[in-house]
Amino acid sequence: MGMELPKDHAESHEMEDVNISDLELVYHVREALTSVQSGDNDNYNQLVAVMHLSGRLDPDNRALLETSLKALSGAVSYIDISHHESLLVSIFGMSMWNYDPDIMDALKGLIISLAASSGKYVDSCLTMLVGNFTPPSYFLDKLKEPHGLERKHQVLSRVHAALKSIFDLVPLAPMRLLPIVVQRMPTVHNKHERLKLIVVYTENMLKLESSAMGELVRSTLLMAVVDRLIDLDMEIGWDDILHDDFSKGIFEMELEDVEEAADDAEQVGDELPSGSISRKSLSGNLIAELLDSLLVLTFEHLESCEGTGRLIE
Repeated sequence: MGMELPKDHAESHEMEDVNISDLELVYHVREALTSVQSGDNDNYNQLVAVMHLSGRLDPDNRALLETSLKALSGAVSYIDISHHESLLVSIFGMSMWNYDPDIMDALKGLIISLAASSGKYVDSCLTMLVGNFTPPSYFLDKLKEPHGLERKHQVLSRVHAALKSIFDLVPLAPMRLLPIVVQRMPTVHNKHERLKLIVVYTENMLKLESSAMGELVRSTLLMAVVDRLIDLDMEIGWDDILHDDFSKGIFEMELEDVEEAADDAEQVGDELPSGSISRKSLSGNLIAELLDSLLVLTFEHLESCEGTGRLIE
C-alpha cells in the first residue's frame, strides 16, 4: 500500500512528501538511520516526526506509523544512542493508550526488540512500559465507560506481555525493573485524578507480584504497597472527617457532609456556612476513599493468592 509521510509536526523540520510501499519503507528506515552519520538528516527527521503521530489518525497515517514501528523493530541494530537520541526519546515517550491495538502491537514489538538488542536500552524500555501502567490524565474519566475499560485491558495486557518477553530474553530485567516500579509509584496529592492514578498503578504492581517475576521481587513489591497504605492512613485528618458522630461509617458521613454543604451553599450563595465541611476534610475524605479502594484491591489479591495455593509465600 502506498503511503505519504506527514508534512507537519509540532517539533519537526519541514518534510517532503514521499510515496513508498511497505517493503520500501523498511529500507527507507534503515537508510534514514545510517545517513545521519554522514550528515544527511532529512529522512531521519521525517522518521522522528512519524513517531509523534497520535490522536485521531486517518487510515494512511495509522498504516504509516504501524509500518514504521515494525520496520524499526527489524532495524534496531542500526540504532545508535549517540546519533539517534531524538528518535529514542520519541519512542520511549509514546503512550499505548493513544493508539489502536495494531499500533500497540507494533510498539510492543519494537520495545521488546530494543531491550533484547542492547543492555543500554533495557532500563529505558522498562521505564517506558511502567509509564504505561497508568493512562494519560485526559483518559481517566473514560475508565468508567465500557470503551475505556476495553482500552485499559488492551494496553495493560500488552504491557505485561512485553515485560514477560523482556524477562525471558534478559534474565536480570526483573531486578532492574523493581526500583523503577517503586520509584515511579505516583505520590499522594489531593487532586482527585492523581488519586485514581494510584489505584490503577497499584493494580499493576499486584499483577506483577502474581506474574512470573513475582518469585524474585514479591516481598519488595508487597512492602511498597503496604508502605503506601500506611502513608495514606497517616494523611487522613480523622478529626475533620469524623466530627463528633462516631456511630456512622466514614463514607456515609462523607456523603452527608458534602450534600449538606451543597444545600447550604444554594441558600446563601457561594459562601459556605460556619461549621460546614472544610477543604481539609474534603481532602481527607478523598484520601480515605483511596485508602479504602487500595485495601479492597490488596485483600482481593491476597484472596486470589489463597485460591492458587501460594498465600504462604
